[in-house]
Amino acid sequence: MLYNFVRIVAFTYFKLYHRLSIFGKDKVPKNKPVIFASNHASYLDPPVVGLAAYPTRLRFIAWDKLFKIPLFGTFLHAMGSVPVAAGDKMSSAGLLRMVIGFLESGASVFICPEGHRTEDGNLQALEGGVAILSLKTGVPIIPTWAGGTFRALSPHMKFPRPRKITVTFGDPIDPNFLPVGLDERGKRKYILNKIEDFYKQMDAKDREKYPR
Repeated sequence: MLYNFVRIVAFTYFKLYHRLSIFGKDKVPKNKPVIFASNHASYLDPPVVGLAAYPTRLRFIAWDKLFKIPLFGTFLHAMGSVPVAAGDKMSSAGLLRMVIGFLESGASVFICPEGHRTEDGNLQALEGGVAILSLKTGVPIIPTWAGGTFRALSPHMKFPRPRKITVTFGDPIDPNFLPVGLDERGKRKYILNKIEDFYKQMDAKDREKYPR
């Protein structure tokens, strides 16, 4: 009940204040776990992608300080987020095992391959964790683009602005159907290149429509 209530309130906010539009929803596999690999330009990325993916429910790993923000913290808990402190002693391997556990239990997860929010709105180099997760679990990746979130709430803003936000889901990247002859390193590189190509394509469209 809490999940549905919070989801409806949050969806109303994004729809009315940010005029949320969702594209490519038909590309998301049903009834199986998926890794949503999203760009990361704002704190708005996880909640808006989580809403766009509905009825699929996502698991997130989020900075613990976000849970202290009134209402937003309640939203994060309701949407399935797990708080992790910035200085947590949990290693990258430990976080990887946690997310693998989510996927093996049948849950879909939200991952930001860039690692952290962009400070200037430009794309950042992708980290390899998302490819490792996919290859170890056999779970497909959905490249995901949260457009307009930097304009709505960049790291330098205290409050969100009423800017248009879109969520676009790309073609699935299935680790079970990669080009023949690739070794493990080649597979990881192939997956990351596919995600990066999608980001660059969407970023170019965004910049064309909203010149900076």
